[in-house]
Amino acid sequence: MTLSPPRNRGGARPATADHGVLVRMVRGCALVAQRHPKKIIAAWLLFVVACLASGALVGTQNLTQVQAEVGESAQADALLQRAGLRDPASENILITAPSAVKASAAAADLTKRAAELPGVASVTGPAQSKDLVADGGRTLLVQVQLSGSPDGAADHVEPLLDLNKQVSADHPGTELQEVGDGTETKAISDVIGTGLHRAELISLPITLLILVLAFGALVAASVPLVLGITSVVAAIGALGLVSHIAPNSESTSAIVVLIGLAVGVDYSLFYVRREREERRRGRGPARVAGRATPESALIASAASVGRAILISGLTVMISLAGLLITGAGDLVSVGLGTITVVAIAVLGSLTVLPAMLALLGDRVDRGRIPGYRRRAAARARREERAAGQTIGVWARLARVVTNRPLTFVVAAVAVLGALTIPMVSMHTGDLRVADLPQDLPVVQALKGIEKSFPGAPSDTQLVVTGHDLDTQKAQADLTALGQKAREVTGGQGPVAVTVSSNGDVARVNVPMPDQGLDAASNTIQQLRDDVAPTATTIDGVSSPALVTGSAASTMDYSHRMSVATPEVIGFVLLLGFLLLLLAFRSPLLAAAVMGLNLLSIGAAYGVLTLVFQHSWAEALLGSHSSAPIINWLPLFMFVVLFGLSMDYTVLVLERIREARLAGRSAREAAAEGVGATAGTITSAAVVMVAVFSIFATLDVITFKQLGVGLAAAVLIDATLVRGVALPAVVALLGERGWKMPGWKNAAVAARGGEDTA
Repeated sequence: MTLSPPRNRGGARPATADHGVLVRMVRGCALVAQRHPKKIIAAWLLFVVACLASGALVGTQNLTQVQAEVGESAQADALLQRAGLRDPASENILITAPSAVKASAAAADLTKRAAELPGVASVTGPAQSKDLVADGGRTLLVQVQLSGSPDGAADHVEPLLDLNKQVSADHPGTELQEVGDGTETKAISDVIGTGLHRAELISLPITLLILVLAFGALVAASVPLVLGITSVVAAIGALGLVSHIAPNSESTSAIVVLIGLAVGVDYSLFYVRREREERRRGRGPARVAGRATPESALIASAASVGRAILISGLTVMISLAGLLITGAGDLVSVGLGTITVVAIAVLGSLTVLPAMLALLGDRVDRGRIPGYRRRAAARARREERAAGQTIGVWARLARVVTNRPLTFVVAAVAVLGALTIPMVSMHTGDLRVADLPQDLPVVQALKGIEKSFPGAPSDTQLVVTGHDLDTQKAQADLTALGQKAREVTGGQGPVAVTVSSNGDVARVNVPMPDQGLDAASNTIQQLRDDVAPTATTIDGVSSPALVTGSAASTMDYSHRMSVATPEVIGFVLLLGFLLLLLAFRSPLLAAAVMGLNLLSIGAAYGVLTLVFQHSWAEALLGSHSSAPIINWLPLFMFVVLFGLSMDYTVLVLERIREARLAGRSAREAAAEGVGATAGTITSAAVVMVAVFSIFATLDVITFKQLGVGLAAAVLIDATLVRGVALPAVVALLGERGWKMPGWKNAAVAARGGEDTA
């Protein structure tokens, strides 16, 4: 017969009876929170305020365009910046009128008045360049260079936009459209800001509604939301400090909100549900009217789900740390920001969360939904009649799966593999203005300029280094180099040569029309292979020219992501495997979990490709199939999804581990673990899918893809992987899945040194 594990002071048997370091740690946190709940809550609020204050005090360092680049284009732009030759922010204003006379009058008026604006450095109009005239003079282009750093162009472009409206009103029948560095950045920021505000307004009440339905009580539902919101607020404040290590990118705050709310709600949901379950299923003399005391239930929850939260949180942070080895400034910023919010959410889950539960006690069940108490009591009676086994769809499915594990493993792998296949055709690229909502003025302006003046809105730059490049002969040679490059790009307009004050660095601007992702990459590669090496024929130049510009930056970034992806995957898989090995002491089980995670993420990639690179979902999502998958998204999705999938996996494995320590067979433990965690994981997955789906409704293609990809991955992981593949694998591995040298002795020690008779 099996000897019973010892009871704790309150009389309730610990959920796992595990006396390992992690369990002692989380139980210690729970004990302190239980004895001093008000002090812990006050300390947590003080911590949140301190994060906000420190961030405001030190300020936020924002990522510059040069810091965000990688590869040859980053090297070239850094040279230009040091030499003082970095292109100033420029704006292109398209003027269309029914006659050449009206267009010319509007252009002259705009040119004169724009030059008088304080934020304008220079203005070039049709009077200065014949290349800015099209359609018999009825379509003209005015090019404006703004003063100050190009990274702050959006801050001082508003007066020029207002001037366009005034000139248009003063010249009836004339239309002015503007696009450029400042207007593009402003348009993207406005669209993102408006969308995020709408997402925040929608996501919080939806999350609260789902949690109320999950818990059946308003107070219990509010606890996870409080932890999620305070964790996000603290992390947003801490981003000011983090930005002095890695400058803050424009996407960092939005992604911190997304991930922070998701994991904060998840972790607290795990904890609260387990604490309520322990109180409902109290055992031994700690019962009060058939229920465990809140104190004993809290300690039992800490010994089980607290350990799972700590392990899964560490796994999520390890996954996100993979972004740091990419070397891309924006991903490093996002990586550090999300690691910060996950660490804060874990800290809150192990400290202030048990403190809130200890302070609330039975009041956590206040604000019940009418009829919920009766349904909960009926469910409890059914579970007692079933000898303590959880009743429900997932529990019944788990028993079927574990009875035929090989069949279901093959079926699950086949489905996941089929969903992964479309990933092979995925193509990636950078966010472009053309990928914004098509009705935006800046998008309409871009299309009009590209049609009439190909290559005018943007250009490619050759950066040449040497000596005495400011001589007349050298400048003539540089102009010839630019003309040779223009033959490759097919652009229209003049080649411009600018040389640094010391004559050591030259910038050659070459017009390049918008050619599409693949064609632009081919053009840049041809420039680097055939044109850039010929710069060595110029006197004083000993090395090939460097090619930069928008298209080159996109190409270099995509290349860096393709190189970094296997490095990050290897890093995350290795550390994730080691962490699971230490947590569950089973190499076969850890390897199987790694494999399932890879299949799950591959399936999410396949769904993302099916949705955004084919036309069937365009009307539904308001996107267009020509837009590429944003080049940083697959790598970011991998690290996030690997971490989030481990939340569910670790929670299930922790319950399976408890059942194994209680003497269940591998098959029995697998079915019991899935059944016991079904309600928690389903509720958490519904919250995550709902929040991520809201992001899929935003106007920026980046957030549409992020929302669809993450929502699809969570849905796949919480159903097919958690409900079918994982219990089938555990059952199929059987005793082999839990064998490791010294495991039996460790298991005996975990039961308090007892053995079976």
